[in-house]
Amino acid sequence: MRQNKYSDYKIFSFPKKVESFRTQTLTAPLYVRIKPTNRCNHACRFCTYSDGTTRPKDRPDLHLQSAMHTEMQEQDVMPTWKLLELVDDLRGMNVRAVTFSGGGEPLFHPAITQAMTSTLSSGIDLSIITNGQLLTGERAEILAQAKWVRVSIDYTSAEQMHQSRAVPPASFAAVLKNLRQFAAAKTATCDLGVNFIVTRYNYEGITPFAQTLKECGVENVRFSPVYVQGFQDYHRDIAVRVREQLAECQALVDDTFSVNSTYDLASPSKSPVRPFHRCLYAQAVCVAAADLNIYACHNTAYSAHGRIASFKDQSFRQAWFSPEAREWHKQFNPGVSCQHECANHAKVALFERLASDSHDAFV
Repeated sequence: MRQNKYSDYKIFSFPKKVESFRTQTLTAPLYVRIKPTNRCNHACRFCTYSDGTTRPKDRPDLHLQSAMHTEMQEQDVMPTWKLLELVDDLRGMNVRAVTFSGGGEPLFHPAITQAMTSTLSSGIDLSIITNGQLLTGERAEILAQAKWVRVSIDYTSAEQMHQSRAVPPASFAAVLKNLRQFAAAKTATCDLGVNFIVTRYNYEGITPFAQTLKECGVENVRFSPVYVQGFQDYHRDIAVRVREQLAECQALVDDTFSVNSTYDLASPSKSPVRPFHRCLYAQAVCVAAADLNIYACHNTAYSAHGRIASFKDQSFRQAWFSPEAREWHKQFNPGVSCQHECANHAKVALFERLASDSHDAFV
């Protein structure tokens, strides 16, 4: 049976971290998402890291507004020396896993091959979220040894890709070629997945495109609803048709291919209401961003309320255990601050219960 790569229960493999929740002791994160650059070679209509005006290629009249990441500066790029220092610091802190993601396109960073190689040589599990355009050459060779590679897609045809991302239509064939070649070259322990962002522009043709991805060697595809202001209204007219196709996709599932979905419009993760007074998830998984700040998660990255501390003039380790960071964890209240999508709502709820429920022997 294929493992669920998106399980909320992985935290049970790390009892020391769970114990730190109970004792209210700040320990090193298990997992860090590194955003090495905010620059990108695509201009995605759905991109929550752009407001439709910061990237010259964007089309403000077509861009989907999320009202998140409002303080992101597209020009920010993590200096090479700082990026390599960061990876070395994570090794010293015994951080277990790293994902390179956006912001922008992580494979666009000029030192990304050095950073990924350093991650692997440090014994840290490597993964990436990429648009797939640059998944070639030395970058692909290094990532063949990663734990997982996830390609973000919001199109089912060359024309859709051109319209959504402001890239030449030929990019569609190029990305599919990259998927096929990477699937053939990667190690057996590297999982190749696609995260498909469902919008009003691409919701038809989901099933045959999932078949195409399977034929390319993709091992799992996850369908996620685009998050925008007026989320419920945006998806209301397409939801029934989307669900029909997601059900059809289950016929493609076998020992080599799985289909997952977060297309649940009633999910608490999409509600602006957070019934929590603290976020223990931010103690397990955080973001080290291109502006050299540590943020609570990818939903709060480049926002004032999610900023934990800066590692611009100090190491990541110093910033993580600084008085500033400890005060942030003490004061942060997601019930007040996180009135937007929380992709990790279920994990936050689980971690809170692990920390606060009774743990006597009367199981």
